[in-house]
Amino acid sequence: MLAADLRAFYAAALKEWRIMRRYPTVFIGILFWPLILPGVYVLQANGFGAGDGQALHAFAARTGTLQVAGFLYVGGAIYMWLSVVLWGPGSALREEQTRGSLEQQFLTPVSRLVLLFGSAPAHLVQAFWMFLVIGIVLGTLFHVPIGAGTAVRALVVIAISVPAFLGLGALFAALVLRFKEVNGTVQLLRGVFQVLCGVTFPIVVLPLWAQAIAVTLPPTHVIADIRSVVLSGASLPSLAPDLLVLTGLSALMCVMAALVFQRCERDSRRNGALGQY
Repeated sequence: MLAADLRAFYAAALKEWRIMRRYPTVFIGILFWPLILPGVYVLQANGFGAGDGQALHAFAARTGTLQVAGFLYVGGAIYMWLSVVLWGPGSALREEQTRGSLEQQFLTPVSRLVLLFGSAPAHLVQAFWMFLVIGIVLGTLFHVPIGAGTAVRALVVIAISVPAFLGLGALFAALVLRFKEVNGTVQLLRGVFQVLCGVTFPIVVLPLWAQAIAVTLPPTHVIADIRSVVLSGASLPSLAPDLLVLTGLSALMCVMAALVFQRCERDSRRNGALGQY
């Protein structure tokens, strides 16, 4: 049974990759927005700071780094990864529903986890491609020192973060399947994560109640850990406590997604809403 589910999981990921490959301009967009959006914030920071040394030292006191561009581009990269997850795996079930193919998939003798997580691996290609380009830009244009050791440590943090983002995407997919609204929900969640997770500013400037919410969100830890590795040269052992918290949040997200998906499927069977728009 496990071997059959693994083959089905591979087939689902391959199907999604073939669909993505038919639209190569998507990869151009993945390059454009992660470079342009943080660049706007960099220009704003330079404009507001106006080269004032006091402003830069105040920034360093709150962030632990003098690398303004690196701080903003790392946050922007994780924000775009989150966007890829929400628009990709997070919307996959709804897209199958609008195509009229979701009911047929539910009739197949595979684990429901395959339907929930199967499309996610293909979108990891987009994410790693984006991280590669941003790393090159930071090293060449902004002179952020990213050596081989730093890159390896950053990749380890990203690898540990993958289940957290898969869980977020799966949880979002299950909820979208229930409420049948993608665009507005994606924009709402992107705004919430941008404000609470410290994408463009350190979370220490938030009110205490907002900081308490922020530490429960996986992207907050991912952004902080990658910034620590890339901008401050932090070692993996020094990040171990935070990475353990991230691992726990990842497991929680995945379990919640499976439970919510199970509940949505049960409700859909009762009211016949699976094929409804």
